[in-house]
Amino acid sequence: MLLSQLSVSRGAALKKIFLSNTVIFTLLLVVAGCFKPAVKEVRVAKWKNNARAAYTIIHDDLCDTVCRGIYEYADTIAYNRGLPIAAGAIVEKCVCEGDYMWEHLRTMAAHGHEIVSHTWDHGASVDLGWQPESWSVDTDVVMSKAILEQNVPGIEVTYFIFSYDAYNDQRLKELKEKGYLGSRSGKKMYDDDRGVNTDFTDFDPFHNCYFDAYMSKAEQDEIDALPEDERYTTSIYNDDNDDVEIQHVDSAIATGGWSIQEMHSVADTGPWGWGHISVAKYRALLDYVKEKVDAGVLWMAGPTAVIKYIMIKNQCGEPAVTNNILSFSSADAVDPKYATPISVVITTTGNPAAITGQQNRTTLQARKIGKNSFILDVNPTSGDIALTLHK
Repeated sequence: MLLSQLSVSRGAALKKIFLSNTVIFTLLLVVAGCFKPAVKEVRVAKWKNNARAAYTIIHDDLCDTVCRGIYEYADTIAYNRGLPIAAGAIVEKCVCEGDYMWEHLRTMAAHGHEIVSHTWDHGASVDLGWQPESWSVDTDVVMSKAILEQNVPGIEVTYFIFSYDAYNDQRLKELKEKGYLGSRSGKKMYDDDRGVNTDFTDFDPFHNCYFDAYMSKAEQDEIDALPEDERYTTSIYNDDNDDVEIQHVDSAIATGGWSIQEMHSVADTGPWGWGHISVAKYRALLDYVKEKVDAGVLWMAGPTAVIKYIMIKNQCGEPAVTNNILSFSSADAVDPKYATPISVVITTTGNPAAITGQQNRTTLQARKIGKNSFILDVNPTSGDIALTLHK
């Protein structure tokens, strides 16, 4: 009798323990469910990779024999650091140089550098007084673009540099009508500005691509006063006490803007080209830029990439996540010519290990940039994105 009672008592105790553990386990599951990772907030980053600022170097006068340092030095120096630059070709000179020059341009394009048009023969698009108007839409705008694209397979020429940075509204209208996405056209910015664009609310890529003339106004006036044969051997970049090229970068980061820096050749010996920079100073500049890019504070890209980012960001509307579906409020209003991936910053609860997105049949992988923080590059014009948060 005592043995039987003992067995019943033990069974009851075990059942009680089992039920108790079941309740605890269930509660743990409920609690765990409460802390399941979830999207808390989404926003479009001002610049790609959530960088603080954007930075572009454009080398003018590509294919001119006095600017051979662009392909002899600038190309490789930038490529070795994983930094894309842009170069404006005087197309007639490329044609005259033939296969030798086209191979250099193909190499630059393969290295990720943007080839842009710098007119057919460097004629002035408007009458400058000291330089008469020499302009043809068919030649300077249409043919220059077509010949570059024919001889450098795979590129699309969408950006334009005016000779002497001189233009008017009619010239900008002609560029837009012929398929360009923007041009270096806006006021020259000097001294403290150092060529930094900061207002992108109503950005117009044909009127607001401000830039610095690679020197302060006082410095430019000083060089302009020199005899003509001395102007080409004098460059503000090579003043040992001057750091104008670094000021472009620092000003962009300080203001959160876009710096367009105009350069010409990279050279240590003549022929110099206008506004050249020494090989050593160019390496030092791009080392500095790479440091900022690697630190996540700067995005360096060609002008077309930056223009597309600004324009699609302005047009796609606000991002939102509902039931783990990421969408944009006005994605349908985006002009297709600006379609490009933009960086979306995703803030979460629960600190997921990873986030992936499924857009149509493409899997997108977010980059974790901190606890509860990720960046996902998405093209708003390609449809909504189904997000998965992985524990």
